[in-house]
Amino acid sequence: MYERCGRIRGRPGSVTVLPVLTTPAGDITHPVPDLTSYITEGQIVLSPETHARGVYPPLDALSSLSRLMRKGAGPGRTRDDHLDVAAQLLAALARARQVRDLADLVGQAALTPTDRRCLDFDEAFLRDFADQRSDESRSLDASLERGWRALLTLPRGQLSMLPAALLDAHGAKDTPDTEASR
Repeated sequence: MYERCGRIRGRPGSVTVLPVLTTPAGDITHPVPDLTSYITEGQIVLSPETHARGVYPPLDALSSLSRLMRKGAGPGRTRDDHLDVAAQLLAALARARQVRDLADLVGQAALTPTDRRCLDFDEAFLRDFADQRSDESRSLDASLERGWRALLTLPRGQLSMLPAALLDAHGAKDTPDTEASR
């Protein structure tokens, strides 16, 4: 049970609750984590699969969420490209997860060149963007640049959530989807 303990008249403030939950067999739809998610403004989900790949912190970016990010990001608050890059990273990560599942079924040899580039993105995302040791201090600008590096492993046609001007400014190449472009 979470409850606001008190309020001081005339003083601004907020209550911060940081619930830490373990879930039966990683099931975030279990009633306790599911109901807890309704009273929080975001969730950070840790992934045993990401941990097994040696990434720290082992976040599951697709299962995690923030209901407040849009209120604190974007022009005038963070870099102008922040929200666009975040959206494209999540979309590319979702596609990479689909491709990884497909590769598990049919093998990597059966994948298209674009599919293999999605796997390259997945690796770049985890190794260069997501992996951040506890003794590493990284600014938001540095994180966004790492996000761009990961995104630029994909063909320009796969970056449909980013405006052309941003793609041009960051050197996105319009490469054909062939083995030679890998």
